[in-house]
Amino acid sequence: MSNLHLRNPVRGFLVSVGLDPEILVQFQYNPDKVTDKRSVSYATLNAPGMLMPVRQYSAGGERTLSFTVVVDGLFKGPADDEIDVARDERGGIGPELNKYRAFVHPRTERWQDANGAPDGFTGLYAGAETVFAAPPTCRFGFGERVVDCVVTEVSITEQLYNPDLDPIRAEVQVTLAELTPYNPDPAAGGAI
Repeated sequence: MSNLHLRNPVRGFLVSVGLDPEILVQFQYNPDKVTDKRSVSYATLNAPGMLMPVRQYSAGGERTLSFTVVVDGLFKGPADDEIDVARDERGGIGPELNKYRAFVHPRTERWQDANGAPDGFTGLYAGAETVFAAPPTCRFGFGERVVDCVVTEVSITEQLYNPDLDPIRAEVQVTLAELTPYNPDPAAGGAI
């Protein structure tokens, strides 16, 4: 059922799992399309005299989802601004864009400190946090679809700026990889 007739339609979201404070992005505008891609691997078996090689299923491949959302600081956030689009003191949407960036930087509880910092996220990993940590896992929700995943790529295209050159409109392209629904063999390196 379409939710276009609703004043405040259901919003998609991306939320970190197991991170405090959590990273929560509720889409200001839902993406107009979501690409859901899955691949599998087959080994090729050849033998003398065969017309064509035989294919043997060897492994499942990853499922990826990708989409583009728009963040616009000129308009209220979702649900008539009940869901906040994070802005800085000059009205720029840098803090909202940093939520997306936090999904592809090493996990830190200090991710919000990147807002307004001249060196952004890189300054968060000096000193005590020099040990490598994987970026946070997350949950993507879009209607009935809820997927546990990791963000593998974020590409931000800033499109409009205020007089201080803070971005106030941007497109954010996100690619996710679904996490395996079962626990892998711990002897295999403890993959997530």
